Amino acid sequence: MIMDLGHIGRVALGLAIGALGGALFNALGTPLPWMIGPIVFSGLATFFGLPVAGTRVGRIAGMLVLGTALGLYFTPEAAGMVLSHLPVIIAASATTLLVGAAASFLLARTARIDHATAFFCSVPGGVAEMSMIGERFGGQPLPIAVTQLLRVVCVTIVIPSTLTLLGAGGNSDNVHGLLPSSGPGLAATLTFSLAFSALLARFKFRNAWLLGPMAAGCILGLSEANLSSIPPWLSATGQVLVGAQIGSQFRRSLLASMQRFIPAALLNLAVLMAGCASVGLLVAHLTGISPANMILATSPGGVTEMCITAKVLHLDVPIIVAFHLVRIFLVILSSPYVFQLLRAVGIFPAMPVDAPSRVPAE
Repeated sequence: MIMDLGHIGRVALGLAIGALGGALFNALGTPLPWMIGPIVFSGLATFFGLPVAGTRVGRIAGMLVLGTALGLYFTPEAAGMVLSHLPVIIAASATTLLVGAAASFLLARTARIDHATAFFCSVPGGVAEMSMIGERFGGQPLPIAVTQLLRVVCVTIVIPSTLTLLGAGGNSDNVHGLLPSSGPGLAATLTFSLAFSALLARFKFRNAWLLGPMAAGCILGLSEANLSSIPPWLSATGQVLVGAQIGSQFRRSLLASMQRFIPAALLNLAVLMAGCASVGLLVAHLTGISPANMILATSPGGVTEMCITAKVLHLDVPIIVAFHLVRIFLVILSSPYVFQLLRAVGIFPAMPVDAPSRVPAE
């Protein structure tokens, strides 16, 4: 019980520090303040050794709120718009995977790591998923996890800030944004989302607590149930829960053990972001979709963070949600086969069984 109370205290301190960061960033008028503020403040607190901790339960609760809110944007009109762009969405998502594969060559050379580790560091997938898949193919899970985490944090900070500074907002709105917030309707909405996500988790559905709330929101949006919107204060709370948990993973000991690897990972990330932005601009040119929408849709960031950015900047949330969801499925499902293909044709050399990869020692 003492250990449990101690952990609860560390979680509470982390959330308090994260909320303080969100409030400060909000007062300063920074983009996405309730997400970026907690990431920065919680990350700094963790790095400097304050007794803070993240919580998986808190992240799930935050994802439940945010995923449901994003899914509610899928009205029948929005779904029709997504279907009309489906070939472009699939093609752009596949190109993003290829950009990550190409960037892995630079990471392998600059960080002096094996190609398996470099590949799964570079393709924009989930932190846990890429670590597990990469380890299965002989990669090192630690640098993969760190690089994927750095990707989410850096993209969340850089892309919204850049788009805001460039004045790249839109004027997109829909029924969900105009719905009033209703107590009973909100309770019914979140209860349905929780039950649907728990059912997916019960049947071992991959990323149930990420995709489940979005799917539940989509069902409500497509059916035009119009129960309730997600109020701003609850959306901000969800962002604090997710952001504080992300920041709490930046432990000093973890970063100190990889001082020579992290600069190479940041260079790799810059190449990945530039490549994905180029893909977005090309798709915008070919389709007539606005550049801001396409840069956000093809960015290698987390689906929740990028879609919240779209909501804040009044961009086309359904299109951006669709791009990122397709990318997640494509990367998780196809990255092992892409890696095996590249290894089979000799682009990635096979690793000796008795020579495991490792990050260069200090």
